[in-house]
This record gives sequence, structure tokens and C-alpha cells, in this order.
Amino acid sequence: MQAIVSLSKSQQASIDNSFSTDIDLHADLISVKLLSDIIESILLPFIDISLLLTEQVQYLSCYAHLSFAIFCSHGCTFMPYQLYYDTHTMVKNIMFCIHKQQVLDPGEKFFLRDSGDDRLELHFGRTRMIRGHNSGCSYSQVLNRLGAAKDIDGVFKRHPELDPGHRRLKLGT
Repeated sequence: MQAIVSLSKSQQASIDNSFSTDIDLHADLISVKLLSDIIESILLPFIDISLLLTEQVQYLSCYAHLSFAIFCSHGCTFMPYQLYYDTHTMVKNIMFCIHKQQVLDPGEKFFLRDSGDDRLELHFGRTRMIRGHNSGCSYSQVLNRLGAAKDIDGVFKRHPELDPGHRRLKLGT
């Protein structure tokens, strides 16, 4: 995903050139730039520890608005319904946690990593498990794997006796 962001940044001059003779290439680069902005706005708040909480919230808000606009026009061809719901629920929960912390103790610091969700951790673990831990996959493969992982979660929710659990998410011995 970071390769898409890097590609977009490396082609910024071509994107800014509105008088390009290759219209198809220009349109493709603009699409890559938009996808790059979406990916960057959901990843950076969690991987860049130098960001202030305000900046993290701005990135998450940018993600929510961009993904909403594209999802409204393209639906599940942009991303599966489950992924859209999960990511927007994650952003909403983070916003609520920040507000709740401000009401409870405005002087106390808040970190995004503290708003983690074991269900989200399990979902990404299952996504990584699908297809033999292949970390080098395309965007459409990631979307398909996230959808498949969501289906697996549904099966385990209906039949918890089938879920073996995850040893790395357990705090005890």
C-alpha cells in the first residue's frame, strides 16, 4: 500500500500538468492519487508516531469523507460493504473515545493505540492468514481477502466452538 502512496508522490508533476497530451495516463494518475490519499489517511495515524492527536483525527476524518464519497458513487466495487462498515465504525469509535476522554479527564493524554479492538485485530490476523501469509498482494486481492476474513468471522460468531482462538491476543499464560 505504501508503494501506491510512493508512486502517487513520484508522479505529482504529471498529475499537476493539466495540459498533458496523454489523457488516459493523466486520468489514471489522478485515480492513483485519490487511492493514495485514501490509503495514506487511514494508515498514517497508526504508523506515524510523530503526529499530534489533532493531525491523526484530521487524517481519519479525511479517510471517512473520501471513502464515503467514493463508496456512494461506486459501492462495493470500491470496497466490500463489510470493510466499509468496519473502517467507518473504527473511525467513529476513535472519535467517541477521544470525546469521552476529554469529558472524563481533559488533562490526560489519549493515544490511538489505546482504542484498539480485539475484533479488529482478529480480523486483520485472519486476513493475513488467508492465502499463506502472502504480504505482497494487489489492492483487489486485499479487498477480497478482507471480505473472506469477514465471512470467516461470521462463521465463528455463529459457531464459537469452531474458533481455536489466538495465542498472541491472550494476556495470561
